[in-house]
Amino acid sequence: MARPSPPMPLLAAALLVAGAIPLGFIWILTSAKFEIGGASPGESTVGKVENIDQRAMEQFCTGVRATPAGTWLVGRREVGRDEQALPEGVIDLDLVAAAQPREKESDPHLFNFLNGMLLSGGDPETTYVSRLGADGVFHEVARLGETACLEVTPDGSSVFLLTGLRRPGKDNGQREQTVVLRSDDQGKSWRRLEEGFMAEANRLGWALAPRFHGKDEVWVWGDFEYGGADGGREPGQPSGLFYSPDRGASVESIATSAPLLVDLAYARELAPNGVNWGDYNGKHGQIKAHVAQLNAERAAIWVSQTFRYGPPEGRYLTSSILVTTQAELRREGGRWQMGAIRRTDGVAVERLEQNTDGRVIAVLDHPDESRSLIAELDRDALEWKITGKLPSPFWPLPSSSGLREFYMGRNVLLANTMNHYEVPLWLYPDEEPASVSANAVYYSDDWGSSWRRLDIAGYLGVLGFDEAHDRVFWARGNWYDSRDLGVQAYDLD
Repeated sequence: MARPSPPMPLLAAALLVAGAIPLGFIWILTSAKFEIGGASPGESTVGKVENIDQRAMEQFCTGVRATPAGTWLVGRREVGRDEQALPEGVIDLDLVAAAQPREKESDPHLFNFLNGMLLSGGDPETTYVSRLGADGVFHEVARLGETACLEVTPDGSSVFLLTGLRRPGKDNGQREQTVVLRSDDQGKSWRRLEEGFMAEANRLGWALAPRFHGKDEVWVWGDFEYGGADGGREPGQPSGLFYSPDRGASVESIATSAPLLVDLAYARELAPNGVNWGDYNGKHGQIKAHVAQLNAERAAIWVSQTFRYGPPEGRYLTSSILVTTQAELRREGGRWQMGAIRRTDGVAVERLEQNTDGRVIAVLDHPDESRSLIAELDRDALEWKITGKLPSPFWPLPSSSGLREFYMGRNVLLANTMNHYEVPLWLYPDEEPASVSANAVYYSDDWGSSWRRLDIAGYLGVLGFDEAHDRVFWARGNWYDSRDLGVQAYDLD
């Protein structure tokens, strides 16, 4: 007896499904790779620059900073100071840093060049500092022939420019911090801080990364990798954390209650026998330290270490041992006292942000999770509650996600992600696995439970974030691929 043929509608549906699967797969990879799609909520023009260099973005210390007192823009390019004419009315910060008139300098260009080469380790750079005027134009107010990071107090009244310029007239053998400049009149004038800014923490100014709390309080971690901070080997020794109640005018070194760091031997005990540790880890692995001040008398710290290892005969270090050391700080007798430490294996705090309402959100890495987790801190118990995962443009395909930038506002999270999809060997049979990488920018209004993609270029596309108003700043391309002078924003709340 002949087998009955399947009905034509069913056969047609099967063929459509069979054809749709590879097309859908190709579309996921294509749209992710070329950053196709994304929302444009509440799009507006913030202002425009006079010169495209004003919004030239790099991977750190550039972009828009919005404060209650004004909106700043920092751009930076690998170009020598003397290769461009200084516009009229723009302050030459190289002269302020040197604290002497230009005509008294023996060779100002050489002074700038040597500083850039010695401390930043690269070609001379120029930093452009601009401020948004009432006319909707970002007017350049100052220029520096070096790398610099702009930091602003929460109320916007004081602006610090943390530079890589070596202090003039100092003995190079001394441990002196590089030049830090300060303005208390919205950039109309600048002065050099003779004692530096939290100088005990790091001699390289632009590497400080201060974290402000309230109007005047500020925290800074020392440089674990290059600055000699070791987390304290014995109770009572410096932990590597510094605090100032007065915008850096006075500094308190926080003593440790126990060693904050573990060494490679500790990590070896947690890994399989015979693995390859390479030469990546050094003594303490990769270190990331975080602090959150919870109120006037209470704070908490997390020091995370990542140790990498691979197969015995492998070429790459593909696995991780993660360790996080946590402690509570209490303000007693006018000083911060560190409580007992708590060490957790298998987790690392990748990023930590705190908004003006006191909410604390972290991005947590786990060795068994390809995409980092989003977690909210229980401020009383100092425990993490998982709220979601980092998004990926490759979803629903399995992929890994990391961060370029992470911001937290009053009601919104913003994640600028870098993502990787490993192509299955049955699709690309080769000795080395093939992968597809993609960038994408997302925001969440439910603390990471769900995400929505934005129409912003991932790599260097985000110019900054206004935490008070949940706005993200962006531009249409960077200086090298777009001459658009506009600075745009999306309202996310």
